[in-house]
Amino acid sequence: MKTPDFPPMPLETDPQQVAQLAQERRDEFEVLRYTLEFMEEELPDDVLDALVEEIAAPITAAVDCTQCANCCRSLDVYLTPQDADRLAAGLHTPPEDVLACCIDRGSAEAVGEWGKLRDRPCRFLEGRLCTVYDHRPQSCRTYPALTPDFRWTLADTLEGAAICPIIYNVLDRLITALESGL
Repeated sequence: MKTPDFPPMPLETDPQQVAQLAQERRDEFEVLRYTLEFMEEELPDDVLDALVEEIAAPITAAVDCTQCANCCRSLDVYLTPQDADRLAAGLHTPPEDVLACCIDRGSAEAVGEWGKLRDRPCRFLEGRLCTVYDHRPQSCRTYPALTPDFRWTLADTLEGAAICPIIYNVLDRLITALESGL
């Protein structure tokens, strides 16, 4: 599915403005979620995911995450054992030291996860830059993960609209695309 050609729309990248706009548009984003749940036959999951990827690609390319880092300041970072090993290698520290200082296993296990970083904002954030970028956890590498299964993860994605300029702008463009009657 090809998105229609729209006049260029400026991207909103200011984190404070994104938070305000996402709050103002919360009901509109919820309507999008319910609408997509009922459009499964007209807009199958694979077609919706392809549309979201097409909308997201230029937005993701245009947004400089190092000018924001909101996700690093406000989200829990869940980890796998491989993430802990990668962090240990990047920090030149034994994995058990990383586990002791940085990883909370108990609260993560309570929600079905292996571990999560103890600190929020992330202890590895300096200014707007990640000090362990090459060794960062997989969840950081893939954020924001919009696909696959956009329709079925949209409730979680909506929570990120006030945090992430990429998510906010993708939702904004997706609403415009759907209103145009793709």
